[in-house]
Amino acid sequence: MRGNRMGVPEITLAFIALALFMIMIPEIALASGGPAHTETLMAGPYVIDVNLYQDPPMTDQSVQVTVVPHDSGLRLSGRILEVPGLGTDAVELHSQLLLAGQASFPITVAAPGAMPIWLGWLIGLTPLVGVAWLVWHQRRYRQKLLAQA
Repeated sequence: MRGNRMGVPEITLAFIALALFMIMIPEIALASGGPAHTETLMAGPYVIDVNLYQDPPMTDQSVQVTVVPHDSGLRLSGRILEVPGLGTDAVELHSQLLLAGQASFPITVAAPGAMPIWLGWLIGLTPLVGVAWLVWHQRRYRQKLLAQA
C-alpha cells in the first residue's frame, strides 16, 4: 500500500520545477514598455525626468537613457555624460542631447556575474540528484528486506 507519500520521481520532478522557477526569477528590472527607473531633476531653471530602461544598468552593455522635460514646449540641447565613481576602472561616456542646464544623479551599475545564473543554479542543485538517488536506492533496499521477511 503506497499511501499519500510522494515517491522519488515526484520529489525529483518537484526539485527540478523549483530549480527552473528560481532560475526564471529576474534579478534585474528590464522595462518592456516603459522606463525601469525615473529620476526627476532640476537642470538649471527646468524640471526634467531622466528615464533608465534597465535598473541597474550592467557594465559592458549599452544603456538606453531618455531625458524628458516637464515643460512640453522646451527644446533640449546639450549632452549626457556618464562619469564613473572614484576608484572605478572605467571610462567616461558621452552622448549628444538637446538640453539647456545641468543636472546629475548617481546610478549604481551592476557588474557582470562570474558565471551565468543558470550555471550557478545547476552546480548548486547537482547534489540533489545524488540525494534523490540515495533515497530511491534505500527505498528499494528496504522493500527488498521487507519482501524477504
